[in-house]
Amino acid sequence: MFCALDLQLRVYKTLQDAVVTMYRTEGPLVFYKGLAPTLIAIFPYAGLQFSCYKSLKRAYDWAIPADGKQTGNLKNLLCGSGAGIISKTLTYPLDLIKKRLQVGGFEHARAGFGQVRSYRGLLDCTKQVLQEEGIQGFFKGLSPSLLKAALSTGFVFFWYELFCNLFHCMKKADS
Repeated sequence: MFCALDLQLRVYKTLQDAVVTMYRTEGPLVFYKGLAPTLIAIFPYAGLQFSCYKSLKRAYDWAIPADGKQTGNLKNLLCGSGAGIISKTLTYPLDLIKKRLQVGGFEHARAGFGQVRSYRGLLDCTKQVLQEEGIQGFFKGLSPSLLKAALSTGFVFFWYELFCNLFHCMKKADS
């Protein structure tokens, strides 16, 4: 259900209209806004996921010793979810900066929702968030991101380990 406010705030008619308008008004670099914080964050995020996953699996084995039951799939899901939560929390400030840089240019559409900020880049965005919102400003919107990270990372490690075990069993059966 659309209200009158929704119709007034539409900036683009279609995806093609958005791409063409953005290119014409801001040039080709508009499609790379937020790339720097994305590239800076992806390596620690991925590294943290794997190291936290491995550490959480060791902690799980220590806290809940195997008693002959097959609980590996649950362990992989839980440890993967935990790894996702930890890595997302630690790298979230860069994710927030990336998103803020990416929504730049939509000031007209966002004006009805409160204060509209504009940033000149990564360092300017970081400085403004710190000055205007404090450290807690870097963690606005963290909760939904944690839910997504827990589910997606948990299932990534669940399926990864499941298929590794499947392929290992297939190879063992062939030899």
